Amino acid sequence: MQRIELYKDLNLESVNLEEIFREIQNKSESGYLKITYWDQEDYIFYAGGKPIGGATYDKQGRKMELDYLNYSIRNDTGTRYGIRNYNGTLSFFRLPTLEVLVFKYKELKFPTPYNFVSYGNEFLAPVKTTMVDPNKVLQQAKRSHLYGYIVIGDDENYKCMLFLQGGNSIAFYDGKRFIREGDVRFSVKRKTDYVGVYSTEPEVSLLLSCMDTLKLDVENNFRSKEGLEAIENSITSRKTTCLLDATLSSGDRLYQFFYSGVPVVGILHGREEMVSASRVDIKPGTENRLKVFSIDVPPETGSVNVEFVYEDVDRKVYTPSVPEDTVRKLKGFFIEEIGPIGSLLWNRILKSNGLDEAKLSKDDFERLVNILRDEIPDEKHKDKFIEKVRRLET
Repeated sequence: MQRIELYKDLNLESVNLEEIFREIQNKSESGYLKITYWDQEDYIFYAGGKPIGGATYDKQGRKMELDYLNYSIRNDTGTRYGIRNYNGTLSFFRLPTLEVLVFKYKELKFPTPYNFVSYGNEFLAPVKTTMVDPNKVLQQAKRSHLYGYIVIGDDENYKCMLFLQGGNSIAFYDGKRFIREGDVRFSVKRKTDYVGVYSTEPEVSLLLSCMDTLKLDVENNFRSKEGLEAIENSITSRKTTCLLDATLSSGDRLYQFFYSGVPVVGILHGREEMVSASRVDIKPGTENRLKVFSIDVPPETGSVNVEFVYEDVDRKVYTPSVPEDTVRKLKGFFIEEIGPIGSLLWNRILKSNGLDEAKLSKDDFERLVNILRDEIPDEKHKDKFIEKVRRLET
């Protein structure tokens, strides 16, 4: 997570709270507001300027509900909801919208892949889909033989995740189901959706793609570090593939993935960030809840062909651009069959038909193929050209 400090430890007595809340809304900021008292911390999380969640932690780390929607509202008597007094400080940290949403999914009792969004190294920092084409992002991930995932969402929810192994798309998740075989066309709203890409350990992306097989095997409480280690040792000795999900007394959530009993990674989702954690301190005598979910990994990974299509406000669907590498191959095939003059003809044909080889939709690509075919005078070479084109993946 890449946090940027917009406000840091401002004294509550000297700031205009209403103006700060208004600025967060007007600028559509994403991140979290932190108000600190000597015995308490309040958190409000924002996505696109709107509050999406909140929590209060006392001095002992116990988590309590927070009326985050009414935090800055005065009632008829002038009492301010949320703000206890002005003996404290205020900070605001900006985060990408896709990385703020994970704090909302942290509250899910039954974990899903969405609980782990933002884990890993940023391959592509979250960005609006007006700025990048998700299909080209996917092509780049394939060429890089990426192990990890692609995530798409808006200011309110995650919409889908695509899991990659060595650049191959092995599973697609849309919040309701996992798809591991066949074709998927997923609609993206250009003005509101974000896309991000993260690289992970190979085992992590594989196990995330199998989370529809989660089965609760163990549910227990532990009161010490030794209690947690005993459960970890049991998993190792039984060579279990599973997810250990612990809600700690501090309000943090600890995840540990095991593959055939071998610890793969520990992930600590704290109050303000998600980080790798090989070891976590457990205060003796505290109540901590733990669940262990078994995971079934298939003997062979899936293979899904995903295509992202744009949808505008009028609900018209736009086909994505054909990969530039495919267009270059088409040009090469044309030159091979018509001869050296092919390069000159190629440029002339594109210009006269108003086509841009860097931004060819599938419809334009098919139209260009027909135009090029008709330019080849020899029937034998024309047939060879079409045969080569048929082998291309668009």
